[in-house]
Amino acid sequence: MTGSKNDILIIEDSMAITLLLRDFLKKLGYENVKTCDSGKAGIQTFSDLEKDGKRSIVLLDFHLPDMDANEVMAGIFAIRPDAKIILETADSKSDEQIKNAMRGGAYLYIEKPIRYENLKNVFETLEQEQSILEEKPSGDIERIILHLKSSSRISFARLAEYSKTEKDLLENHLLRLENEKKIMKLSEIKEVSCTQCDSVRVLPNFFCPACKGTNFVQGKLIEHFKCGNVSIEDSYKENKCPKCQKEIKIMGVDYKSIDNYYICSDCGNKFSDPSQDYICVKCNNRFPLEKAKWVTSTGYKSVSL
Repeated sequence: MTGSKNDILIIEDSMAITLLLRDFLKKLGYENVKTCDSGKAGIQTFSDLEKDGKRSIVLLDFHLPDMDANEVMAGIFAIRPDAKIILETADSKSDEQIKNAMRGGAYLYIEKPIRYENLKNVFETLEQEQSILEEKPSGDIERIILHLKSSSRISFARLAEYSKTEKDLLENHLLRLENEKKIMKLSEIKEVSCTQCDSVRVLPNFFCPACKGTNFVQGKLIEHFKCGNVSIEDSYKENKCPKCQKEIKIMGVDYKSIDNYYICSDCGNKFSDPSQDYICVKCNNRFPLEKAKWVTSTGYKSVSL
């Protein structure tokens, strides 16, 4: 099997399963594999890959320590509405949570324990779809169908841009496919569009509010009441404050813990939320959220194409 044109992002709580998946994917010829053990880290990594122009397939553990799969999917779809997300879980496919996730846009479902042949079949299907898309069929309806088939969900605005089809013609094609029960309408999708070229192919860019750098990490802060030191949890070696070297013992008496903070590796700034703007993939225009244009259009999903 030839190497993949896509990167792979594994968001998995279990290190053992992560290593197993990496071994399976290596046998399938996939070399560019990123791994995360939390939902927040997974969303950030997916965003970083998109900013670098790398389209990635996501293997998502349904049960994560900080977020559930539906929250992670919502974060990834906000970055790329047509992302390929493969759920992996030991839960039954008939479980209502799993059914909701599939209705919410998950591409496929893999049962744990994960078998090599099952994973191979999934990725062979993805490669076949990718190769068909790369053939660039000339007809409008063929392009539309291929984009619908290759997406777990896609907005009218994005479909119009990807297929390069006039909106009136696109509406007619979609109405016919809907009447034939080949596609179904989803809830409306609200997307940011470029302030310069109106493209919906825009990506979020996160950075430190102080120095504007993107080299920051997520962590827990510890505030030592006695000396006022505030620094990351890892700096308190053997439960000793890095500033005064006094031992911290009782939370609420000696210290308090501040969860979900970010620390900039460049300037040392500590902040609860990173600043954010957007970059247009089409024209490379960069703009803040307050100046963004918003496009709301109907979502669609393939049923029997």
